[in-house]
Amino acid sequence: MQYSGTVAHVWCREVVDETTTSSDLGVADVEWALSDTERTSRDALRRAQDRAVYGAAWGLVRHALSTVEPRVCPDEWRFLRSSLGRPEVHQPTWARALRFNLSHTDGMVACVTTHGARCGVDVERPVRVLPLHRLTKVVLSEREQREFDLAPPGRRQELFFRYWTVKEAYLKAIGSGMRFPMTACEFEVGTARPALRSLAAGPEHARYTFRQWPVQRGGLLAVAVQGNATIEQESEVTVRFHLSGTDDERPRTARF
Repeated sequence: MQYSGTVAHVWCREVVDETTTSSDLGVADVEWALSDTERTSRDALRRAQDRAVYGAAWGLVRHALSTVEPRVCPDEWRFLRSSLGRPEVHQPTWARALRFNLSHTDGMVACVTTHGARCGVDVERPVRVLPLHRLTKVVLSEREQREFDLAPPGRRQELFFRYWTVKEAYLKAIGSGMRFPMTACEFEVGTARPALRSLAAGPEHARYTFRQWPVQRGGLLAVAVQGNATIEQESEVTVRFHLSGTDDERPRTARF
């Protein structure tokens, strides 16, 4: 299928405790839309923080889908998982062309939606020092590793997460998950818009648009959106970041 004039809608928001004074919305503002199955899965989690993030994440998905398809209320969406384990719209049947992807990290959730085009999102917020000397071996290509080694020590963690988030978003978009190693795709992340330099997943996965932004409290968000194989990807994919009912490409917390 060919996609022309693709628009990707992106949301990112912090998960706040209801007792915390914050300009963001609390979990209860979106959790009401969860299905019984989602509530059961949420309640089975042991940590209160994990329950809050799970509820906020699936509440965000439901509100995001209803923003782009307002004929469906947030609590009316029904999902199923594909053969690869990817959640997809199941009901209503006439809305199955909508695609979405979800990501969450410590205290933050993100979602991307499109009409028909494959999409992936990843949000990360480092909360501790990581063993980068080990992680780079399973994330970076040889060329990326050389660039990483040449970077000033104080910038290496940021550079690593630039690679990590865009690769995670890309692999989620093409639907391979961890079956396709991160080291097999290579990116240029030194600019505001990451670019795919080489890959081993085949030419059908080459036409993607990538965006990457810093987000709240030291986090980083990346999205990957499938483009039309016959058109330059940057000219035909629009990425919109939602803020207080407006479309904005700046990485700010969304309100519903």
